[in-house]
Amino acid sequence: MKPIISVIVPVYQVEAYLPHCLDSLCRQSLPDIELILVDDASPDRCGAICEEYAAKDSRIRVFHQPENRGLSAARNLAIRNAAGDFLMFVDGDDWVHEDFCKAAYECAQQHHADLVMFNYVHVRKGEKGDASQRKAFRSFTEGCKTKEESLDMMLADGGNAAWNKLYRKELFKDVTYPEGFLYEDTGATYKLVFKATRFYFLDQVLYYQNIRPDSITTSKVTQKVLDDRATLNIQRYRDLTSWGFRSEMLEYRFLSFAMWYCMHQKRDMSNPDYIYLSRALRSCRQVPQAFTSKKRYTLWLFKHCPWLIDLFYTIKGREVI
Repeated sequence: MKPIISVIVPVYQVEAYLPHCLDSLCRQSLPDIELILVDDASPDRCGAICEEYAAKDSRIRVFHQPENRGLSAARNLAIRNAAGDFLMFVDGDDWVHEDFCKAAYECAQQHHADLVMFNYVHVRKGEKGDASQRKAFRSFTEGCKTKEESLDMMLADGGNAAWNKLYRKELFKDVTYPEGFLYEDTGATYKLVFKATRFYFLDQVLYYQNIRPDSITTSKVTQKVLDDRATLNIQRYRDLTSWGFRSEMLEYRFLSFAMWYCMHQKRDMSNPDYIYLSRALRSCRQVPQAFTSKKRYTLWLFKHCPWLIDLFYTIKGREVI
């Protein structure tokens, strides 16, 4: 039987977490799904664990990459091989609600949605082993959203992730995840949201994000992190504005990133990313209303005396690459 949903799970160095993730997927209340596991040449037992689960559940298909190619390449491989009409993504160190697939699919059917975005929680373990949970979206209201509303939700904190959404597979025609980049969701999610003719926000927690201290999103800021994030954020801003989208949220998100980047990257007028982002800060005429007083002051410094930023971080002992 053709699966309704293909659930894609890239796997790399998550041996300690993978069984919990796969158990939650195998227990899904919607049976007509396939699970596509992509072992990205993980050096631990992840590949073997994938095969063990595939031997017990015929809905599981396993692909083994001959070499580590990154999260985007793993997702793109799975998308090309997916048989479902809808796609969902799960990171191998996270887990999902038993109605992860069913609730999202029924919502898409009921509201004729191409893309359903749902709520999730951050799960962070304390030093004593206890876990705290924080709901990601607390101010959004459930319902169908306009193109502008859906793009603003995507730009909000937590809205850019690939894994808190159900996508009609057709949305991925001519859209792939950028290979070789960190923070790859920044390079793809906005294209999918923009292409969707009908977008629905489901205010139901269906996904549990495991906040690990050693994950990419909590790791040290390196030059690659700076370069990749700059490339993807600049391209997203250019695309959205060229497509006619302008909003307070877009300006807030872009200027916030520009400040973050320029606070970590030393002034370098031979660096095109630095030139573009620093000019965006200096040319800003209307400060986003959501800016805190601290951000407003920082923006003023960038506009009038950017050299003070480098001096401040040198004195504070924080690294400026």
